[in-house]
Amino acid sequence: MALQIRPLTTTGFGAEVTGADKGLRLDEAAFRRVQQAWLDHAILVFRDLAMTPEEQIAFTRRLGPLHIMTPPQYDLEGHPEIFVVGNAEEGGKAVGMRRAGMGFHSDGEDKAIPNAGSFLFGVTVPPEGGDTLFADMYAAWDALPEALRQRLHGRLARFSRVEMHSINYPHLPPLTEAQKRERPDVWHPIARRHPRSGRTALYIGRWAVEIEGMAPEEGKALIAELCAHAQQPRFLYRHQWRPGDAVLWDNRCTQHCATPFDEARYTRRMHRTTLEGEAPLLAA
Repeated sequence: MALQIRPLTTTGFGAEVTGADKGLRLDEAAFRRVQQAWLDHAILVFRDLAMTPEEQIAFTRRLGPLHIMTPPQYDLEGHPEIFVVGNAEEGGKAVGMRRAGMGFHSDGEDKAIPNAGSFLFGVTVPPEGGDTLFADMYAAWDALPEALRQRLHGRLARFSRVEMHSINYPHLPPLTEAQKRERPDVWHPIARRHPRSGRTALYIGRWAVEIEGMAPEEGKALIAELCAHAQQPRFLYRHQWRPGDAVLWDNRCTQHCATPFDEARYTRRMHRTTLEGEAPLLAA
């Protein structure tokens, strides 16, 4: 079957790739088509894959340098490039991070160098629940009133792991003093220019706490307004997982949010590879 790329929405946000090798062992021409489709659609969905960890790592590495996630106890044994998410256990011990990704965000937004992309493979998925929502941050930016876009142009937002860790991860232990020193607050442009497409995306998320040049309460209120704006149904794609699904997304122009499932009844195990990124660019 020939490689085909089918848009998932009428706006072109997201596309499904069919006809690919089940281990994503692609020749150069097919890989270039996939790479361009990722740039064009921001999210790519692959179905019915049967990837080994080695194949997932090899495919992702063709897109760029890989990022090793911390804490390391959730990295797949023997394959630190793969970050395990979910409630799966082996020998009574958790092998992945539970309840990761709740709340809209882009991976690494609270770091000086956020992650460029992420590739999530559904090893074991529940028959109901556990969907992932994706937001089109290009469209969210374009739909803002012109006066608000002008107000935001050139401004930075402060993203803070230290301030938001207990809010975003109430089920995890508090950060140690050493961990706090390792994750200082960072400032990123709210209007972010994509380094390849040149388009502007709204860059805000669950780790944002302050806007440059605004009083604290005013900034917090505007962050909440921008987040609510980006989460409108018109900007969203909901992915309902099936075994063998994999989704590749661009963190520079999308947000995503995990949704709950019945953890007492079902097991969810996801393998994620993550791409290193670059310092966010201020939109012109």
